Amino acid sequence: MNKKEAAEIIDSMIKSIRTNPNQFQIEINVTGQSVSNVSGGTGLSVSATGGGPGSTTIGQKVSVDGSQIRIAQKARNDAMKQQMQTLIDSLSTMSNELKFQKPDKEKISRIYQSLKNTWVPSLITSVLASALTQALGISL
Repeated sequence: MNKKEAAEIIDSMIKSIRTNPNQFQIEINVTGQSVSNVSGGTGLSVSATGGGPGSTTIGQKVSVDGSQIRIAQKARNDAMKQQMQTLIDSLSTMSNELKFQKPDKEKISRIYQSLKNTWVPSLITSVLASALTQALGISL
């Protein structure tokens, strides 16, 4: 694989992320109690959830109203958008470097290392490692 082909692979990743940013699914599980108020009722419905069969781990999850949930969702969405933009910027920098006559291998390696072992899916980092190793002859 040459540098141009590696850049094209990275550009394809960028296009995919921009086109479908929701392809990364983040799941959050809360261990504890779920407390809810039935609309119009006077009591609470409380259900304890734990860490699995036989577990003694429990805690609390309390929701006051929907507005707090929307605030949390907005903060999560904003944070995820920022992370996705950072990923796109990093990939763009690597792709641009590969298009130079003499790409800065150290810079590309640093960017790759900054993505490795983070939230970035291992599929992306392993494809990057393979493409960069073949195109530049560097070990990642």
